[in-house]
Amino acid sequence: MGKSASLSVKKQLASCKLIAVVRAGSEAEGIEMIERLKKKGVRAIEVTFTTPNAERIIASFQEEQGLIVGAGTITTLEQAQSAIEAGSQFIVSPGYLPMIGEHLSFYDTLYVPGVLTPSEIMQAKADGYCLLKLFPSGSFGLSYMKNLQGPFPEIEFIPTGGIHPADVPKWLKAGAVAVGIGSQLESSTAEELQAVLSS
Repeated sequence: MGKSASLSVKKQLASCKLIAVVRAGSEAEGIEMIERLKKKGVRAIEVTFTTPNAERIIASFQEEQGLIVGAGTITTLEQAQSAIEAGSQFIVSPGYLPMIGEHLSFYDTLYVPGVLTPSEIMQAKADGYCLLKLFPSGSFGLSYMKNLQGPFPEIEFIPTGGIHPADVPKWLKAGAVAVGIGSQLESSTAEELQAVLSS
């Protein structure tokens, strides 16, 4: 796996604390959502590949200073390659498919596979991944991540799915590198988000 750029992006995501997961019904809607999130102070964006023309959205923001833009919901090799070509600074999957990880290992791009169970964590760890997306975290709660940290102290998590923005500080305090937040960000005000990000 690539080290230099991917390690830098990991540090940037950790400093951002919150990753906005953008899932839109159209390319225009996705761009509008990102513009609104930027105004609220969000600096890390994950555009899901369930969004039409996700790669074009990523490409349109990749050169923007102070903004980290990656691809999410990557479930096929074709999507992974498209995300790379669009200039994604990080790539996230909802689960772990070894062949996607193997393909992306030829690029110096941060890849974060998704896991839920101890067996999935063991598989990803055996293949060299120590930063994992824990999904869907909100359904299982903070205590579930804490329980996983016992047998896997060297694994770092980005919990995502069903987490309210106001709960981000709790997850970070429990050891999360950053927290992925979806649609609930739309209803959060800039002041509410700043309170979370500055905590």
